[in-house]
Amino acid sequence: MQNWIKMDLNYLSIKTKLISITFFVVFLCALAITFLTLYQHQKLYKEDLATNLYALSSNLSDELFPYLASNEPELIGLTTTLLKLERYQQIKYGLILDKSNNIVTQYLNPKFKTTPNQLAQMNWPQILQDNGLTAQSSLMEIHLIGDKDFSSGHLILVADLSNQLSSNMKSFLTQLIPLILVIILVIFIVSHWVQSGLITPLINLSQLVSSVGDTKNYQLRYENNGQDEVSILGKNINKMLSIINTQDIENKRHTIKLLKQQKSLKHLANYDQLTGLPNRKLFSELLKQELSKSHRNNYEIAVMFLDLDDFKTVNDTIGHHAGDVLLQQVSERIKSHLRDGDTLARLGGDEFIVILTELPSHVTAIAIAQRILESFVDYFHIQEWQIHSGLSMGIAFNDKDRFDAASLISNADVAMYKAKEGGRGQFAVFEDAMQSVQHRHMLLANELAKAIHRDEFKLYYQPKVSPSLGVVGFEALIRWHSSFDGLISPAEFIPVAEHCGRVHDITRWVLKQGLGDLSKIKDSIGFDTVTSFNVSAIDITKQGFIQYIEALIKLNKNDTQFIEFEVTESSYIENFESSSKFFNALDELGCSIALDDFGTGYSSLSYLTQVQANTLKIDQQFVKKIFTSDSDRLIVESIIGLAKKLGLKICAEGVETKEQFDFLAQSNCELIQGYYFSKPVPIEELPGMVKQIHCKHHFAGIDDKVVHL
Repeated sequence: MQNWIKMDLNYLSIKTKLISITFFVVFLCALAITFLTLYQHQKLYKEDLATNLYALSSNLSDELFPYLASNEPELIGLTTTLLKLERYQQIKYGLILDKSNNIVTQYLNPKFKTTPNQLAQMNWPQILQDNGLTAQSSLMEIHLIGDKDFSSGHLILVADLSNQLSSNMKSFLTQLIPLILVIILVIFIVSHWVQSGLITPLINLSQLVSSVGDTKNYQLRYENNGQDEVSILGKNINKMLSIINTQDIENKRHTIKLLKQQKSLKHLANYDQLTGLPNRKLFSELLKQELSKSHRNNYEIAVMFLDLDDFKTVNDTIGHHAGDVLLQQVSERIKSHLRDGDTLARLGGDEFIVILTELPSHVTAIAIAQRILESFVDYFHIQEWQIHSGLSMGIAFNDKDRFDAASLISNADVAMYKAKEGGRGQFAVFEDAMQSVQHRHMLLANELAKAIHRDEFKLYYQPKVSPSLGVVGFEALIRWHSSFDGLISPAEFIPVAEHCGRVHDITRWVLKQGLGDLSKIKDSIGFDTVTSFNVSAIDITKQGFIQYIEALIKLNKNDTQFIEFEVTESSYIENFESSSKFFNALDELGCSIALDDFGTGYSSLSYLTQVQANTLKIDQQFVKKIFTSDSDRLIVESIIGLAKKLGLKICAEGVETKEQFDFLAQSNCELIQGYYFSKPVPIEELPGMVKQIHCKHHFAGIDDKVVHL
């Protein structure tokens, strides 16, 4: 058999041999290039997929950190963030592990058959230790949520590799194979012209293929200007190399783009976009680093918490764009008074925070605070406006025995609120006594959530007296008989309720109880009176609040002409647009409106002419000084005169002496309220209280049925 093959080959012509050899060599070269191309394409695809998976996991980890970092993970936020994986069809599943390597939540791609039970049965601690699973069909990316020192858990993403790669390879082969077949066919047709000189070009072509495989340099080209089969093959190989080179460049460009996007996202995650200052996240990291340095080098630092006064008024009056410009100018003005090495950050809204580092003494921090406050005396120039913006500041120094960033920020925040209590445009230094006040506020905030369910609130009523007719109305005032500390003053718990978001719940309780009491009040005293209820700035802006009031009125079948709502002057001006809508809606219901604490806020007469108010209430701070301050007495007389000219009723509160009552009565003040007549009392004491007031003061025009109560 072997001899026959040898004889047969001997009879073949050199041309045939060359054609055969040429065909064989070309076939091998084409096959080698094909496999090399496929191998390189597969490798690039895997690298690209791994890069994309890493970038995706890094971005998601930054978004997941706030939800997982809290004491109780926010499952809604975590699950919602994972649902973003729906856009990536190659993702098999994604899951979040907490610090104990337990699954918090997961996302499963319905295209794949992975089940929650399968994930639950996997040994995740071992997988994390091994830095992932080794599998040909999938890629796994494990990413730390948070940083190495303050990790909240791990994000694990698994992407399908085999199906995606198979689909990609099929598409690639669909383009590559026809081209290779055409090349082989062309060479086969023209190979009968091939002579011995073709061997050298073939060697050159083989060397090119070898060089491409060794160097992965797809810019190498086959140099030949001839028109024979080898030259044509070389040109076609050049085309393939060009295609591969283009794809390689595109993949590298895409990788660079992803890296730039990753860098941009990192900047977005750490800096405030409006002012360019570090944000809360970056500030916390910088503060921890600074505390560590101060501990090692034994120097003091301070944190200053800054909050703009009346920033909301700027937004509401001249627009949010002006508010943004103001924040930018504020940040520049604060920064101009800091030293090199100090750090200014924006926490959000109108809150800024500063790290003062390497302080020689506390006096240095106080001097910086005073310089900043003094600089805010000057106006900010925004468009055609000159805006004055006040600032309240709290300062906290690090304890040499403790280096806790969170406590330092919290202490500065407490000091800032203490500064606000003392009046705007001031600063306060944190003291340990403030912490007990903060603890008291936290205790009240926690108990307020339970007070309504425990039925610890009760309504008291204080009479409003007409100098000629006697008791004509009441103001409903809430009292809290707590189970943990007895009677707590509204002056203490109402500000806490406003700060922790409970004040609207309290207002709803007051209205539900008070509107239900109206018929009982009439039955107990024998005649109709107007009852007033206080609403806050927060209540005015709540959606559905006016509908809630209307529903209560219908439920209790109240006559709205005997219902009045009291809103403070500052509340209606700070929320003028919302207040106007609220007042108009109350007016349509038939209720009356009183402006409380008039004269203590902005006292804008232009606003007053646009408000659907029925009554002005003179604040008690003016009433108390009627006989000791000429200016306060003139203010009271002016408010009464203004109300008369505008056709408004006037009510003075805080009246405690007969002299004050006589002065107000002679000044034509229509309603008088205060301890001179009665302190607020429960509903069951109203009949006796009304009878006592009428009998003691002998008011004219009193109905006989009142006298005999």
